[in-house]
Amino acid sequence: MTLKEAHGKNVRITLNDGSVFEGLAYDYTSALDNEPDPESITIDHTELFVDEIKSIDLI
Repeated sequence: MTLKEAHGKNVRITLNDGSVFEGLAYDYTSALDNEPDPESITIDHTELFVDEIKSIDLI
C-alpha cells in the first residue's frame, strides 16, 4: 500500500528500524509539496517519510 492509498485509513505502519505506529493515517504530503523531503504521512502526530517505512497494513 502506498502512502497516498493509506491516507484517511486506519493502518499499521512498520518502520525499517522495527518501530510500529497504528491509527488514522492523515495529512499525506507529496514529495513535490514536501521539498526537500520525500513524500510523507502523519499518524499519531508523527510525520513518517516514505524512505523510512518498511510496510503499511490496513487494520
